[in-house]
Amino acid sequence: MKWAFSLAIVLCALCAFAQPQPESKRMSRIWSSIDDRLDRQSDYWFENGDFPRVIQLLRMRCEFHPHDSDLATNLGWMYGNIERYDDELAAYRRYAKRNPADPDALLPVAEFFFSKKMYDKVPPLLEPTLPRKPQPNAFRILAHAYEKMGKWEQARVVWEKLLVLTPDDLAAKANLAKVKKKLSAKR
Repeated sequence: MKWAFSLAIVLCALCAFAQPQPESKRMSRIWSSIDDRLDRQSDYWFENGDFPRVIQLLRMRCEFHPHDSDLATNLGWMYGNIERYDDELAAYRRYAKRNPADPDALLPVAEFFFSKKMYDKVPPLLEPTLPRKPQPNAFRILAHAYEKMGKWEQARVVWEKLLVLTPDDLAAKANLAKVKKKLSAKR
């Protein structure tokens, strides 16, 4: 089976490149074909419940593509599905360590802690990323973590920062209004 899988990858790559091309474009297309084939194989194994093989393939692919956040989060998600939470967290942390320039690198780690109701671990991860303008979900997770801890003023500040970046975000507006209502009731 292993040789058939390897042969399929090689054949897929060779068939895609019958035409001569500049080397960098050619290599890019080869890797793209290989990645497409690996995605299909991973989907097949997943649909058939062969999670150990999916995890093994994702681990290998993360080594080849250490900057691919989708691969890293898929690996973590797979570990979580089989209740290997330490490995899940390790996969997310490894991606973050390898990609310090990515403003969203710590988001999967923060989401992990949020899902485990460890809200106090979220702010130290996400607060430092806000000036680098991470994706809106980083703001949302952080604001909700502050809310869960009863830190309404910090939540208000985060919702307002998000609305500066995405002024038409209706959910953020609704959450900000909810937080302001809590703050006024507290006073």
